[in-house]
Amino acid sequence: ISGSPKKLYLVAAAVATAGTLLAGCGFGAGSQDGSAELLVTRDYGRQVMVEKSLDKLTESENALRLLDASADIETRYSGGFVQSVSGISGGIEAGRNQDWFYSVNGVVAERGAAEFEINAGDQVWWDYRDWTDAMEIEAVVGAWPAPLKGGYDGEVWPVSIECVEVDRVFCGDFEERLSDQGVDSTTVDRLGASPEGSLRLVLGRWFDIETDDQAQFDSDPSTSGVFARFEEVADEDHLIGLDQRAQPARDFGPNAGLITATRKGDDPPVWFITSGQQRGLEAAVRALDANDLKGRYSAVAQGDVVSSLPLP
Repeated sequence: ISGSPKKLYLVAAAVATAGTLLAGCGFGAGSQDGSAELLVTRDYGRQVMVEKSLDKLTESENALRLLDASADIETRYSGGFVQSVSGISGGIEAGRNQDWFYSVNGVVAERGAAEFEINAGDQVWWDYRDWTDAMEIEAVVGAWPAPLKGGYDGEVWPVSIECVEVDRVFCGDFEERLSDQGVDSTTVDRLGASPEGSLRLVLGRWFDIETDDQAQFDSDPSTSGVFARFEEVADEDHLIGLDQRAQPARDFGPNAGLITATRKGDDPPVWFITSGQQRGLEAAVRALDANDLKGRYSAVAQGDVVSSLPLP
């Protein structure tokens, strides 16, 4: 999950000069205390290829070198663009675009992997996916509790919870759950009332939050980056899961909770925890767990069952 192929092609010229940082050039001087987590998957996280914790990090560690230390890779553009991992190559298959992407701490990286410095505690996720219907996916939920905890690329954003038309007790329990997982936050009771520069965590029923500028899931994933939408059925908002071709694949009903993240430009991500009904909100909050969310772009919670979006 690396930005998009478009972004990487734009930075290809810049990373061509980064030869001293590329895989195979040896480790730099100095080391870091702690480890980084590496996850390598394909098909929107559905198939895990590599999952490991890597210690002995150098002070000049980068996302490309971390991958190269754990898998056989081939690169393009003087090493700035990953073409193949373990024999799986980007290209066009059956008329569909396929490529390798990467994210760090749940945020899609804006530059080539050889230029992205990795620090102890970071979670690096490479995924080989079909990007025909969603080139731009800017944030994912699969590194929870990052980036709410730990930040991204050396920056730690303040976290603001927006409890929108939500019972105060439920909101308080939500705050406590985040605190238990090491997330420091403040709370506001109105949509969009978070201080500027905050990582917003929006909690509320779809009816109450759908006017938010970044909650435009009714557009297709090529615009929103989210493979879900809400549709009114018998006066209730049903969560509709889409497949990777952006087609409706399942009606989860009004009591399923959606956990997803979006991002615009260099702004902090916005996380949405929403549902047609309170029951779905409760299920989504219970699913805010590193094991339940790991390797998911977005998640659907029904009762105690958590599913990934997009659907197969």
